[in-house]
Amino acid sequence: MEIFLPVAGVEVNIICILLLGLFVGFLSGLLGIGGGIILNPALIKLGVPPIVTVGTSVAQMVGATVSGFISHLKLKNIDLKMGWIMVFSGFLGGAFGVLIANILEEAGHFRNFVLSLYAFYLGFTGITMFLDVLKKKKEEKKQSRLKKFINSLPFKIKFAFTEISVLVPIFIGAFAGFLAAIMGVGGGFVIIPALIYLAGFPVQKAVGMSLFQMIFVTAFLTYFHGTINHGVDIVLAILLMIGSSFGAVFGSAIGQKVSKEKLKFVMACLVSAVSVMSFYQLIFEKPKPKISLEQALDNPISKFAFENPHFYSILVIVISLVLGFIISSLTYRLKVYIEILMEKQKHKND
Repeated sequence: MEIFLPVAGVEVNIICILLLGLFVGFLSGLLGIGGGIILNPALIKLGVPPIVTVGTSVAQMVGATVSGFISHLKLKNIDLKMGWIMVFSGFLGGAFGVLIANILEEAGHFRNFVLSLYAFYLGFTGITMFLDVLKKKKEEKKQSRLKKFINSLPFKIKFAFTEISVLVPIFIGAFAGFLAAIMGVGGGFVIIPALIYLAGFPVQKAVGMSLFQMIFVTAFLTYFHGTINHGVDIVLAILLMIGSSFGAVFGSAIGQKVSKEKLKFVMACLVSAVSVMSFYQLIFEKPKPKISLEQALDNPISKFAFENPHFYSILVIVISLVLGFIISSLTYRLKVYIEILMEKQKHKND
């Protein structure tokens, strides 16, 4: 069953996209990672232009973070002072990333650039994770050196959860914004470990801060990508949001039953495999021909996106937020139902 993606200008199998979103959401819920690191190379493999892949990935994250953002806000896991510093630094890093993406896309090099980033960044991450599983004691020594360096930085400010140099949240926010803009990856892969290791945050508070920063930054980047790069496909964003939201429910339910060490090993294998796939695409596969402006204007949705980019981008953000809230309400009920079933099964086995 084929569906035409108006802004991407390609036909894809709707079942394939929904299953991809479901799989990525499942892994996201299981491993606690942003799905973009797996989703985006897969979309490029299916023929979606890289600039649309990155922009749309960011757009669907707007809706995907709504539920978690509200929950952590209620639980008081968010330091607003540090959060706003990270948000505005994320705007700066993200804006720089979008402009770099635009320059590279115009020059015809964005595909090679983004695939290179996936290949080397994920390869490095995979190797680091394998070493982390094998060598715990050496990691503790490295952390103590890192803490000494962080404590020596100037411009210290007392935040709600810690006292640390303001340079740390500025760097974390800007770097996360840049990676989101250039790679379409969420803050979970950058902000959460950075806040835990650099700022000494508990895991739950680091997750809350990540969601707070990303809901504003992804909305900003959606607007920026939509107006500058014309790289946001609303149809693709909706399909991915539906699939990933429901997949995350099953992933988080199963993740509670599996040990952290096993999950780390699975994640390391998965990230390494995506790195190899990205490298293969970079070296051996030719890029698909780009959609021309004349072809784009033949479709009413893409015509609206090209001729009214500001209104289109704002509309995408609003739809993502509303749809994200509706889907999160449905998935929450599904999650409760699954947990009740698992609890009943547990009592039967006992």
